Amino acid sequence: MKIDPNLQPLGESQPDRVSGKRNGGVTSTGTSHTTGLRPATGDDTVSLSSTHGDVQQLTTALQNVPEVRTDKVNALQQQVQSGQYIPDNGKLADALLSEQASLKSKA
Repeated sequence: MKIDPNLQPLGESQPDRVSGKRNGGVTSTGTSHTTGLRPATGDDTVSLSSTHGDVQQLTTALQNVPEVRTDKVNALQQQVQSGQYIPDNGKLADALLSEQASLKSKA
């Protein structure tokens, strides 16, 4: 099979058809069932599900989310420096226990 140099890289819209001749094989109908397969007509075809596009959009959106939420960090720093920050000991204990339990379940 020849590789088409005009194909677009991942992350960009994918072409619907990949042209190229071959002497046999099977054309996929986009389902995972083995029934409904028919001999190739001479051209290879590609069918991507809508899930692929959704995953690409989510991946792009995730890359735009900052790792550190500076607005929240700055607000908490101001509270600590002014002496107004009073941590909730119950929430702190629950968070520590929850994190410890998740670490044990991974091991």
